[in-house]
Amino acid sequence: MNLLLDTFEFGLHTQLHFGVGRVKQLPEVIDKYNYKKVFICTDEGIKNSGGLELIEKSLMTAGINYEVFTGVEPDPTLRVIKKVEALFQESNCDAIIGLGGGSSIDTAKGVSIAVANPGDINDYEGKNQVPNRGPDIIAIPTTAGTGSEITHATVLKDEERRYKMGILSEHLHPRAAILDPELLTTLPKGLASITGMDALSHAVESYTSNQAHPITEALGLYAIELIGKWLRPFVADRTNIEAASNMMLASTIAGAAFIWGRVAAVHALSHPLGGRYKIAHGMANSMLLPVVMEYNLSSNFGKFKRIALALGEEVDGLNERHAAQKAVKSVKELVADLEIPTNLINLNVNLSEEEIQLVAQEAFDSGIATANPRQVTVKDLETMVQVIK
Repeated sequence: MNLLLDTFEFGLHTQLHFGVGRVKQLPEVIDKYNYKKVFICTDEGIKNSGGLELIEKSLMTAGINYEVFTGVEPDPTLRVIKKVEALFQESNCDAIIGLGGGSSIDTAKGVSIAVANPGDINDYEGKNQVPNRGPDIIAIPTTAGTGSEITHATVLKDEERRYKMGILSEHLHPRAAILDPELLTTLPKGLASITGMDALSHAVESYTSNQAHPITEALGLYAIELIGKWLRPFVADRTNIEAASNMMLASTIAGAAFIWGRVAAVHALSHPLGGRYKIAHGMANSMLLPVVMEYNLSSNFGKFKRIALALGEEVDGLNERHAAQKAVKSVKELVADLEIPTNLINLNVNLSEEEIQLVAQEAFDSGIATANPRQVTVKDLETMVQVIK
């Protein structure tokens, strides 16, 4: 970027409340914004882990009225959004709490859109298509991965089209987010691994994107450093509060980076893989990240060298190309250490040539890959899927 010629924008719209035990201060956040009754979107896993009970006790002690929906699905669907919209309207709530991973927070965002805007939610696909701001959202993440607690995006599944639809709007920034590392301590090992890799993919893609600028680069690179240092110990022991704290912080920082720095080919491909074959978003990203990084190396050897350094690689005495290659090596080793499958066949997904072409075309048509630092064609995207087949 040439600071003498180019311009850029950056801004955050979410008030962050970070700290161990901070979730107990939820009533104070609710009082600050004068909400009378809140609607909690969460899932059965959070209910069973005790996370929901912690929230409910806090609200009951403070005398705050609330309603609860525990039917959030792993990939939030338009069907569920319509159901929760009706429940929200019936309950006369005035704010929505997304408690859980990205699915719970994205569900809360989808409901906020639906409540305040006419017609079908499909009408608002894309960027800046939502005319009215809906009820405020308070995000309480229980995973360290999606960054949805700070972003302006929601990804919802259209089951009829077998398609993951992205909606981006300034109206979708949560009003507040409570980041309490203690909520990560009951996260299953496998979910901790793939959500952590999701955060890494946000950080790497926003740092290397052709939309990156000095602020997003600084945030993305720092998130990469945090994840490189803390993801392994966090997965090894989710009760390690220091590791959990750093991973929660890294996830949110990476989210802030990709609001403006954007994501690219990794996410372009992971969306149709998830929409069509129910592959978890973080799982798809874990498989694709080293493949896409290798493809992008020549776009900026210097940046990938800095990624290698941030991940703890030794690059002294290496030229920039070989130093950059260490970044790919490091990510591959991280995926191996986390025991994440590296190909689709291990997930019992066997794609035909026609299906690979369909995934690649859908990824290309989404426009997400336009931010990729090295230009991609449909054929390039097909090749990337072939690598993880």
